[in-house]
Amino acid sequence: MKYKYTDYHVHSKGWSEDVADDGPTFEDYILVAEEHQINVCFLNHYELYYIEINKNNPFHNGRVNDYLEEIDKLKETYDFILSGLEVDYYEDREILLMEFMDDYEKELDFIGGTIHEWIKGYPITSKERLSSLLDKVPMKKIIDDYFEVSRKMINSKIFKNICHIDTIFRYINNNEFKPEDDCDVSDNRVIDLGRLCIKNNIKIEVNISGLKFPIKRTFPSLNVVKKLKNEGASFFVGSDSHSLQYFENKIPKLLEMYSYLDSI
Repeated sequence: MKYKYTDYHVHSKGWSEDVADDGPTFEDYILVAEEHQINVCFLNHYELYYIEINKNNPFHNGRVNDYLEEIDKLKETYDFILSGLEVDYYEDREILLMEFMDDYEKELDFIGGTIHEWIKGYPITSKERLSSLLDKVPMKKIIDDYFEVSRKMINSKIFKNICHIDTIFRYINNNEFKPEDDCDVSDNRVIDLGRLCIKNNIKIEVNISGLKFPIKRTFPSLNVVKKLKNEGASFFVGSDSHSLQYFENKIPKLLEMYSYLDSI
């Protein structure tokens, strides 16, 4: 890569359904990244379940090849961009996910495994959908299930990189949906996931998007990052950008996170 540091997690218009119709294109990100001299990895959502059932999904019907072609064309001009996908883990689709990795892991520069939901239609990264889920399922079970599914994802060894390993706490925290007394929200649970990543030689994301939510911290927290780094964990840093303004505004924080990792 041309530059020293990389934002490994940005979402672009047309390829991630949660990016606004007037959101940033590949070229928009590229111009800002070049100005600030950082590499940028397009890590758009690849949610197998929704790709299968929704004909309007950007990746429906094998369009991942179109995605790669579009980025490869840009690579002819720019040598600081990476093709990537943020691939959702579904326990009941492990075989299909492994087949996808066999087909595309070498074609893509970077793939990050992730969990947004395990009950279809209830992503825990949506405040509205999490609120609906909390009306149906006890908070303790939601948290426990998240960590159990996360362990299964890591132990599956499908992915070499894992995004925001404790994103369950985006909204379940003392500033939003306050954890109930029977809920274990300790750092130890996150550290245990990190140790599984170390055991399986999986890199962990320092995702700075939590700073824009009331929790006001990275995923995972810097205390967790420091402990895991001292135990041998490897990390990458992502802004989880869905808008150009956010991307540009968070570049100083991105560089700060790399400096923090270098200092440990």
